[in-house]
Amino acid sequence: MEHGRSSPESRDSAIRSRLIVSIGLLGFVSGLPNVLLNDTLSAWFSDLGFSPKDIGWLSLITLPYGLKLLWAPLLDRFAAPGFAWLGARRSWIALFSILLAISFALLGWVGPESAAVSVLPAAVIGFAIAALSATLDAAVDAHRTDAASGGEEGPAASAYVLGFRVAFVSIGAAILMLHGRIALLFGPEGDVAARALGWRVAVAAGGAAMLLGVLAAALAPEPARQGRPTTIRQAVVEPLVAFVRAFGPRIAVVLFVALLFRLPDLLGNRMTMPFLRQELGFSVEAIGTIRQFLGFGMTILGAVVGGVLVKRWGLFRALVVFGVLQIASNAGYLLLEAFGRGETVWAGVLPGFGVAPQPLFVPRPSLAGFAGLVIVENLCNGLVSAAFVAYFMTICEPRLAAAQYAILSGLMYLASSLVASTSGLLVEQLGYQGFFLVSIMVGIPPLLALPWAMPRLSQAGSEP
Repeated sequence: MEHGRSSPESRDSAIRSRLIVSIGLLGFVSGLPNVLLNDTLSAWFSDLGFSPKDIGWLSLITLPYGLKLLWAPLLDRFAAPGFAWLGARRSWIALFSILLAISFALLGWVGPESAAVSVLPAAVIGFAIAALSATLDAAVDAHRTDAASGGEEGPAASAYVLGFRVAFVSIGAAILMLHGRIALLFGPEGDVAARALGWRVAVAAGGAAMLLGVLAAALAPEPARQGRPTTIRQAVVEPLVAFVRAFGPRIAVVLFVALLFRLPDLLGNRMTMPFLRQELGFSVEAIGTIRQFLGFGMTILGAVVGGVLVKRWGLFRALVVFGVLQIASNAGYLLLEAFGRGETVWAGVLPGFGVAPQPLFVPRPSLAGFAGLVIVENLCNGLVSAAFVAYFMTICEPRLAAAQYAILSGLMYLASSLVASTSGLLVEQLGYQGFFLVSIMVGIPPLLALPWAMPRLSQAGSEP
């Protein structure tokens, strides 16, 4: 080899490294709107005193994640206006990253000041953010499926999930930890108006990190444009026909698994903040701190190990093992409910007067129990997310990736939005213990159906 020239192997390695790093960044910008619309908004409203039922109904603003399959095929057909020079895939990523940064600034502007204020303005902006974020997800999913096809699905899925989860435990946790300090800039501790303003500023500042999506779009290699749809009909109809052609009658099982496999995690997340904040009495700052220091490490470990094991074990075995762990991790909330919420003491006894004692609940939230839950939950979520992303990537055709991936992930989020919207009612009817039992049970049927939802040998290189 001549001096100063790199070998083909080193060039290929550099291209692969650039691809994996860019996919990690794209995972981050996909995860950030999710954490701000779900975890952060739930914590914000819980802290201001909104009821679990109200917080549950807010899940409906995330419906665009389930409906994106209606417009995602257009991303396979067109490039984004004004950014076409980046290519068909990356142009949409840059455009929607900028629009989302602006939208989160608007959400901070109109956010509620107390539980007595209407949430309609925030809900309208939140719905618009969900629509933009869902479309961004479709573009990111299509780029990843297209660029990493041909044996790199496992590492690409691992990098994406790592970036996605890092958004949760970095920006998401940082907002929980710092919003109280921001509030002190506007008023004394305990001032409701200052605390609400702290939330609004923190959310707007966190949303500004969406501008990293422009950097990710510039860094990511644009996949070769081969065999993409040339008409709207090809972009809309052919993805469905291709699915039916690949799976035959089993396509119904594939859609069933896509609909429900991740529901235990997605359903449980909606009531996590009201449970920790209102039921167990944890401070928002304590929740953010524990997630930051423990969740970050477990997220990295789960995503990396998940990607490695998908490649080593094969997709089916990884999905089964990680699906069981996903269900089991929700049992941690039952343990925390039973042993980590405080104790009941008897008060009101007046000797000699015969006054009956009255039960009094004293909240003593267990930080050790919550820390253990964060470790297990983040590890299991990282594992199952990596495997399920690899599953979607494997069964989608690269040239139809935006439409097909949107169909699968759209069904997943549609179930989450509709079921989670009733999560507050479930808590009121069943209590938190019954609610988390339901979140465990909904994960069993898709796990049993999984063998019939796997791609054939010619599609994935392995058969269950």
